[in-house]
Amino acid sequence: MHLRPYRAEDLSTLTQLFHATVHTVTAAHYSPEQRAAWAPAEPDLERWRMKLAAEITVVAERAGEMLGFCSWTPEGYLDFLFVHHAHQGKGIARALCAEAERDLVVRGVARIHTQASVTAQPFFLRQGFVLVRHQTVKARGVELPNAVMGKRLPPA
Repeated sequence: MHLRPYRAEDLSTLTQLFHATVHTVTAAHYSPEQRAAWAPAEPDLERWRMKLAAEITVVAERAGEMLGFCSWTPEGYLDFLFVHHAHQGKGIARALCAEAERDLVVRGVARIHTQASVTAQPFFLRQGFVLVRHQTVKARGVELPNAVMGKRLPPA
């Protein structure tokens, strides 16, 4: 596995990975209605294009297959961290998260924070994040529980 910067031609594969992961990996914690609101069958590709262009996005791949991706802002907000459902538990999310942290340390950012799904909260706790608060957000009018989590980063 290696990490590389996101490229515009990755968009279709990335959005398919996102959709498949949300609809499989989070099924124990989110209803079909919640998953459909979070990851609709027809993604808004222009919204994705703009969001990914505004953030730092890294793709994990092996032999040309996208295994996962991570996206964060230069200020320290970890926006996306998703690993294909067939590749869970292999250290891919850990490697992607570590890459985001390394980048932010170099930028002099003191803290990384995210809004973690119920499914992802145990992963972030294992990476040293702490729970800031539980909250409910809305996606397409449907309520989704998640948690604000954060982690202090070491100085550069």
